[in-house]
Amino acid sequence: MAHCILAYIEALVEYFNKWAFIYCGIYGYSYVEAGKRVMNLFKTRGWSTIISDNLINRLLGIMCLGIGVLIGLFTLFVSFLVEEIESQSGWAGFGFFIGFVMGLVLSGLMMGLLANAVDSIIVCYAECPAEFGDSHPELAGGMQRTWSQAWSSLELTGQTAAGLHLYS
Repeated sequence: MAHCILAYIEALVEYFNKWAFIYCGIYGYSYVEAGKRVMNLFKTRGWSTIISDNLINRLLGIMCLGIGVLIGLFTLFVSFLVEEIESQSGWAGFGFFIGFVMGLVLSGLMMGLLANAVDSIIVCYAECPAEFGDSHPELAGGMQRTWSQAWSSLELTGQTAAGLHLYS
C-alpha cells in the first residue's frame, strides 16, 4: 500500500513542478499538459540530473540570507544610534529583526526573479538548442562546454531529428 501511495505522489510531483509552470508560460499549454511535455523533454534529453542538481536556487537563497543579515546589522547599528540619542531601551533587537525580514523579503523577490530566468533559459535550451546556437554561437558553445565539464556523462550537444550535431 505504501508503494502505491508513493508511486501516486511521484506521478503528481512529476506533473506539478516549476518546470511545468515555465513550459506553460512559454508555450501556452495547460498546466498538466505542460508538465507531461516538459518532463518528457528532460527524460528524452537525459537531463534528469541537471534539473535535480539545481544549485543556482541554493546559491541565491544563501545570498538572500546574507543580504537579510547585512540589512539587519545596518538597522541594528541605526537603532543603537537612535537609542543613544533618545535613550530608549529595548529597540535594538527589534530593529535588527525588522531589517532582517525586510532584507530577506526584498532580496527574495529579486533573487526569485533571477532564479526563474535561469530556469527558463534551461527549459528553452533543452527545447531548442539549435536556435540558441544559431542566435548566440559563443554563448551556446560556452554553455555546452561548461555543462559538459559539470556533467561529463550526459550528452549535451544539440541534435536535430535526423541526429546531426548542430555545433561542437
